[in-house]
Amino acid sequence: AALAAEEARMRGEQRDVERRAADRVKGHFAALGETAGGKEGREAMGVADVQRVEREWRREREAAQARQDTMARQLRNVRAELSMFEDTLREKNPRVLMEELLPKLRRELVEAEQKEKDLGKGADALQSELQGLETKVRGCADLEREKERTLTGLRQVAKEHRQNIMALEKRLSDLDSEERALHDARADLLRRSVLEDIDVPLLRGGLEALQDLAEAPSQQAAAPTQGGDAGGEAAAGLAVDFSALPEEKQAASTGPAAKMLEDEYKAELERLRVEMHRLSPNLKAIEQIQGVAENVQNAARDADAARREIEDIDQRFEQVRQARKQRFVDCFTKVAAEIGHVYKRLTANTAGLHAEGGLAYLDLEDTEDPFNGGVKFTAMPPAKRFRDMHLLSGGEKTLAAMALLFAVHAYQKPPFMVLDEVDAALDANNVRALAGYVEQAECQTIVISLKDRFFVRGEALVGVWKDKPKETSAILTLDLSRYLPAPAA
Repeated sequence: AALAAEEARMRGEQRDVERRAADRVKGHFAALGETAGGKEGREAMGVADVQRVEREWRREREAAQARQDTMARQLRNVRAELSMFEDTLREKNPRVLMEELLPKLRRELVEAEQKEKDLGKGADALQSELQGLETKVRGCADLEREKERTLTGLRQVAKEHRQNIMALEKRLSDLDSEERALHDARADLLRRSVLEDIDVPLLRGGLEALQDLAEAPSQQAAAPTQGGDAGGEAAAGLAVDFSALPEEKQAASTGPAAKMLEDEYKAELERLRVEMHRLSPNLKAIEQIQGVAENVQNAARDADAARREIEDIDQRFEQVRQARKQRFVDCFTKVAAEIGHVYKRLTANTAGLHAEGGLAYLDLEDTEDPFNGGVKFTAMPPAKRFRDMHLLSGGEKTLAAMALLFAVHAYQKPPFMVLDEVDAALDANNVRALAGYVEQAECQTIVISLKDRFFVRGEALVGVWKDKPKETSAILTLDLSRYLPAPAA
């Protein structure tokens, strides 16, 4: 009993040592993970040195984890040995076995406690080293942020300098363009003075320079090439003498006063030009009158020719209109004469055995000019009273439409005819009547129908069906002529 109590006490101490060691190691590494992986840590780790420290810390953590795993394996081995000892105790004398194992277990317990202390010291050292590295990381992050703020300020200053330089360059370019425009305008004014025989007083240069300027190409004409510099150099060598102008006008060289003075001179020049034009006689008036008279005669001849052409076109148009009307009236007369007979044949025996057919009429709304109105079609089925066409049933409308079609064929017979499911709205009697009429038609007829009462009256059948295994359409043909009764001799 004493041996068992001692064994239980040692096992309890062993479990306490194992639990404290495991809790100590797990708590230490969990604290390390929270400190390095928290939000503040992640924000501070933005440079290469911090990443290196983090990699070293991870390697040390993996090494500590490996040591922890080794300790756990040793503890599992101790548990296995204890289990084996328990089995041996049950087989051997418990007292002798306990005396043999007690020193060994005490040594292992001392070793485990020593390892626990060593691990605690290592964890404290790692914690201290981690705190020092975190302090360095925070210092590096603060320095980096300070440098970044300084760099941002320098970039902003450089951007402002670049903008100022661009604005100055643009202003310089505008002034250069304005200067070139003023030089070109001055050269054009001097050139016009030569062309218009205006005497310009000069301080520098002479008539030869003015003649060279007049002969030089203008700036606009020389812009596509490089020949416009000659005129600019010639104009630059000329200096106009303004001493004859009043002092107040010489002072008004720029600004609004110069603009007003320029407008005043332009108005005076325009007045003088109008006065000179009014005073100068028109020496070509007789020639201009003769030219106008010839233009009037030509316009009169063109108008007569156009009038005759319009009359000829009107006459030909009237002939075409009369021919169109005559052809329409011929067709309408023939169709109106046939529509009653066709409709009566088509609707005979549809209302009952030996019943007479219905009545159908065609009327023009405007007999004088048929194209100004329409054609009214009236159909009265057998055994029915008169009613408008839109009040008829679907089958009755179909028979009326077929009667109109067959009546048109009486005017001009077609070589063949195609009927696409015209029997969709017909009952059995109407289908039989339509099939009988089509069978007696004098042209080849192709009928698309789904009703056997219709297609059995044909001479041949062509069926289209879906081949599901091949996912295609297939065609079947059948000659019905050999099944028809032979004609009477």
